[in-house]
Amino acid sequence: MKPKTARRTYMTNTSLKIGAIAATALAVATIATPAAAFFEGKTVTVIVPSGSGGTFHLYGQLVQRHIGKHLPGKPNVVVQNRPGAGGVKAANYMAQAAPKDGTVIAEINPGSVIIPLMRKVRFDPRAFNWIGTLSVRTYTLGVWHDVKANTIDKQRKTQVIMGASGVGSLNFQLPTFLNAVIGTKYKLIKGYKGGGAINLAMERGEVQGRGNFYSGYLGAKPYWLRDKKVQIFATIGPVRPEVKNVPRLRDVVKGEMNQKMLGLLEVGFNIGQAFYVPPGTPKARVAAIRKAFTSLLQDKEMLAEAAKRKVPVNSRPWQDNVKVVNAAFGVDKAVSRKLAKILGFDKSKKKKK
Repeated sequence: MKPKTARRTYMTNTSLKIGAIAATALAVATIATPAAAFFEGKTVTVIVPSGSGGTFHLYGQLVQRHIGKHLPGKPNVVVQNRPGAGGVKAANYMAQAAPKDGTVIAEINPGSVIIPLMRKVRFDPRAFNWIGTLSVRTYTLGVWHDVKANTIDKQRKTQVIMGASGVGSLNFQLPTFLNAVIGTKYKLIKGYKGGGAINLAMERGEVQGRGNFYSGYLGAKPYWLRDKKVQIFATIGPVRPEVKNVPRLRDVVKGEMNQKMLGLLEVGFNIGQAFYVPPGTPKARVAAIRKAFTSLLQDKEMLAEAAKRKVPVNSRPWQDNVKVVNAAFGVDKAVSRKLAKILGFDKSKKKKK
C-alpha cells in the first residue's frame, strides 16, 4: 500500500470511530436531556405511609434529603405523610390518584404488599414501578418493662394489649395470626397513625406492647433498649446479633399450613423499606429514578446520616422487589384464603377508597 493511501485509510477509520463515539454521545444526550428538562425546577414528593415519629418517616427523610442531587435536573424534594389502614391508604393513592409523571415516589408499608391477596383494595403491587429497597430489617414483638406476661407461653394464659396502626401493618397482622395458630391472648387496639403514636401509647400505659422493627427502637427510642424499657420476646425476619437468642417465630409456629401462612407474612420482611413510583409513569422517567435511587444507596452523606440516626441500610435492588412481589402472588390461594379469614378480611367487601 502506498503511504498516501495508508494515510487516507487511517484517517477514514479514525473519522469513522470519532463519528461513532459522537453518535453514541448524542444518543445518550438525547435520552438524558428530556428527563433533566422535565425534573429541573420541579418538586418531587416522597410519600411516607405513616405519621411522623417512627422509622418509616426516617427512611422517607433519607430519600427526600439525598435523592434530589442524583435525579437529572436536580429537583426540589419534599416529604408528605399519608397514614391510614397500615399503608393501604397511601398505596391506594399511588395507584389511583398520584401524578403519573415521576414527581411522586412512595415508600411501601411492608405488610401492605400482601393485602390485595386477601381483600379488595385499589392497588396491585405488581403494577408498581419498584425502584429499590433502602433496608430489610429484623422485626420484633415486645412488651413494656413492667408487663409480667413477657413470654409467648405466659401470653397464652394472660391477655396482653397490643397497639397497631391498621390492617395493612405487621403490628396488626402478626399478633392476630399468633392468636389463631398458637393460642396467644393479644387484644389489638388499632388506629394509631404510625409507630411514633404507638410508642407514646406504650409510655402512657394505653397499650402494653407492640410489634416493631428492632431498628425502629434504635432510630426513634434508643434509650428504651439501653434502659430495658421494652422486653422483646419474639423475632422474625433477618437475624440481628443483639436479639439472636430471642425465640424465632419460625420455631414457635407448628404445622405445614401455619408455616406457609407465616411465609406469606414474611413477604414484608423480604421487601423491607422499599420505594416505588405509580403505574403509568413514563419508562424513561422510571429508569432515571431507578438510576438515582441506585446512586443514593452509595451516597456517603446519606449513609453517614443513616448511621447517625441509627437506622440500618441493608439495601436490595428493584429487581429483587419485583421477584418478591411476584413470588407472593404465586402462593397457593388456599394459603392466602385461610390467612385472610384469620386476619378478618373478606375479599367480597367493597373496595376501600
